[in-house]
Amino acid sequence: MTELTRKQVLDVLQVGWATYTERFNCLSPEAQETFLASQGYARIGDLLAHIIAWWEEGTRAVETILNDPCFNSPEYDVDAFNARAVERFRTLSELAVIQSFESSLEAMINLVINLPDSAF
Repeated sequence: MTELTRKQVLDVLQVGWATYTERFNCLSPEAQETFLASQGYARIGDLLAHIIAWWEEGTRAVETILNDPCFNSPEYDVDAFNARAVERFRTLSELAVIQSFESSLEAMINLVINLPDSAF
């Protein structure tokens, strides 16, 4: 199993994910539509909603593992999980979902920064 370092995880969050919506917004409207369709979503808010939900779930799992190293992740119906996430954010504007995404990203960064070295 390959181990990730704190720096590698932070790079993914701070470089990759931090520019996600900016990179999306730089696409032409046609390219945005094609990208969203390839991901299975109708709008950027729907795509971000599922990312937020998985980050929240991942945070809970990490926190549980820190207290119980024998923790086994539950089985997920990924499609149902994603559909619930999209529904949860459906009434929010695109801007509100983007702000929630950015807040969730910041929470993930803080989580990684504050993890003990043994977590890596």
